[in-house]
Amino acid sequence: MPPSEQRTAQPNIQDVFLNYVRREKLNVTIRMMDGSELEGRIKNFDRFALVLDQSGTDHMVFKHAIAVIKTPKAVSNYYSHS
Repeated sequence: MPPSEQRTAQPNIQDVFLNYVRREKLNVTIRMMDGSELEGRIKNFDRFALVLDQSGTDHMVFKHAIAVIKTPKAVSNYYSHS
């Protein structure tokens, strides 16, 4: 095994952030690349998309179309929660 593969892989910031808001059931505002906004709770996600619960309706949102995900309050250190 090459030395680069022996290191423990640290989770990427995107996965840590999305897992935190999902676990804490925080309502988020998602601004899309076209400027429109969606509000809701992230139920699940993978490499390419996330599922947003918006008032009981699920929306599959493709990550490549997202510009910003905002939380309602500052998140002090979501890395410590992973």
